[in-house]
Amino acid sequence: MNSNPSNNRLWVFGPLLLGLIVPSLIIFCLEVFVGHIRPLVSLTGIARRQFSEGDNLFLLALFGLIPFVVLSMICTRLSRSMPRPRLACLCIGGLIGILALMIPGHISVWYSLYVHRHASSTSVIAFFFIPFYCIVTLAIGLFVGWGVSLFPIFRRENRSA
Repeated sequence: MNSNPSNNRLWVFGPLLLGLIVPSLIIFCLEVFVGHIRPLVSLTGIARRQFSEGDNLFLLALFGLIPFVVLSMICTRLSRSMPRPRLACLCIGGLIGILALMIPGHISVWYSLYVHRHASSTSVIAFFFIPFYCIVTLAIGLFVGWGVSLFPIFRRENRSA
């Protein structure tokens, strides 16, 4: 068993940090690769829009944190009793599960803005549902990560990672 949960901070706080930057990173990638906006111009625009009225990308990121907070709480609980390699498998599986739905969901909402197509006025409602749907894919990712963690290479107790 893992006697020092503080060694698992990466797997407890890492998902929260990733969850905060994913929405802005998706916008950055769309602006640069689809909208053909220069990276520095995109970064300054995203930084300006973090707290601006009408955009408030930070609020969008906070709401999108819901599945990452759930994952972080699960990892906090499991860090007390699970060896670090197995905890890493579960955390990575959960992150893949969240991102497998969150990235395409955000792209589907933002993409039309960068290809100059008409976007539905109700498409932003997706930002309300995406975090809750990601909890389902989080559970699937955790299950897959748990299955991978049962492989002998991750089950050795004397392995320090």
